[in-house]
Amino acid sequence: MSRPEYYGNPASLTEDVDVVRAIYAAFAARDIEGALDFVSPDCEIHVEGTARAVGRDGPYRGHDGLREYFADVERVWHEFEVEAGDYRTVPGAVVVMGTVSGNTGTERIRRRAMWTWKLRNARAVLLRVADLGAA
Repeated sequence: MSRPEYYGNPASLTEDVDVVRAIYAAFAARDIEGALDFVSPDCEIHVEGTARAVGRDGPYRGHDGLREYFADVERVWHEFEVEAGDYRTVPGAVVVMGTVSGNTGTERIRRRAMWTWKLRNARAVLLRVADLGAA
């Protein structure tokens, strides 16, 4: 059964979803400068899996924090892919459900994840990732 066009977006709020999709596309291409175009300079990024793997406590903060996160992904993961499949939105927020797959060289993972984005003025100001278990 196909979903109606407005599924997950009953108010037709496309700008915030477009911003989040652009960030995922930049991440997939490992295009840090492209991602920065859509992220507020005062953003907070809470991604515990990669942060824990490098011994980091607390979120990545701001543009420098996003650069550090991209560098940490390259340092930890030989392969790392995000599959964002289901987008839901309300004014100022986008929730995305999907999977994360990765290989550290000694361990392979495939996890279900939920990304919660807060946006202001067409820029991401907060990201929290929740691990929903094995995929």
